[in-house]
Amino acid sequence: MKLYLVRHANALESPLGDYERKLSEKGNVQCVDLGRFILSKKITSKKKVLCSSAKRTKETCFNIFNTSEGVSFRKGLYLASSMELLDCICSIASDEDIVLIGHNNGLSELASYLTAKHIVMRTASCVEIRFPFDHSKFISKGTGEIHSHHRCDIMDSYYF
Repeated sequence: MKLYLVRHANALESPLGDYERKLSEKGNVQCVDLGRFILSKKITSKKKVLCSSAKRTKETCFNIFNTSEGVSFRKGLYLASSMELLDCICSIASDEDIVLIGHNNGLSELASYLTAKHIVMRTASCVEIRFPFDHSKFISKGTGEIHSHHRCDIMDSYYF
C-alpha cells in the first residue's frame, strides 16, 4: 500500500481569513511542477483522494488532476494534526493507495511519525510512503518507508 501526502501550493493572504486563501501565481506555477511529479507516479483522481476543503487545497487538487470528480473534500482535514490525519486515513479502511492533500504542520509531522525520519514538507510538496501491508487500517508509527519525494527536506532520524 502507498500513501501520498501532498501539501498545498503557495497561497495569498485573504481578508476573508485563512480558510479562504487562494493560490498565488507562484502557487499555480508550483502546481505544474507538482503535477508532473504526481503524473510520473501514475496517480489519478481515480485513486482514493482525500482533500481539505480549504480553498488553497481545493485549487491545488484541481490544478494537479484537472478535475475534482471522485475527490472526497473534508473540512476536518483543514489544519488537522498528525494524529487527526492518521485517524482519518485508518478510518476509511481502504485497500487502495491513498492521496491526502492538506496542510502543515500536520502533514510534515505525520510523514515523520510514519517513517521515523524528520520530514519537512514545503509548499507544493509530495512524499510517497510505502507500507508492507495492503490495508490502511494497519498504518501506524514507524511502519512506512519513503519511496520518493518532491520538495521535501528529509533528515535521517526523528524522535517523535
